[in-house]
Amino acid sequence: MTHRCKRSSGLWKIVVWDEPFFQGKKHEFTTDCYSTSENGFSAVRSCRIESGAWAGFEHCGFQGQQFVLERGDYPCWEAWSGSNAYHVERMCSFRPITCADHGRSRLMLFEQENFQ
Repeated sequence: MTHRCKRSSGLWKIVVWDEPFFQGKKHEFTTDCYSTSENGFSAVRSCRIESGAWAGFEHCGFQGQQFVLERGDYPCWEAWSGSNAYHVERMCSFRPITCADHGRSRLMLFEQENFQ
């Protein structure tokens, strides 16, 4: 099952490479990537966030260890993982971090339990 994001704007841009230190195959994204293998490479091993904030994930399908990536360069796994305790040398999916559409949010309060 393929999950595609409908977003496409200049708010988010990530450039990824399949080798550390910005080497190997390169690809640019402005929307989420459910699986790097669907885009021709096994994993992200270095990346550059050019705009927006992104969430990177250890496994495909936005699963596993999650990393929050802000604008800047991430030449190798140590740059995004921040910890040697959990050794993750790759990202296999990622997506932009967006804010909720609060214009459609609603809140209903009840005086008593059970919605009374």
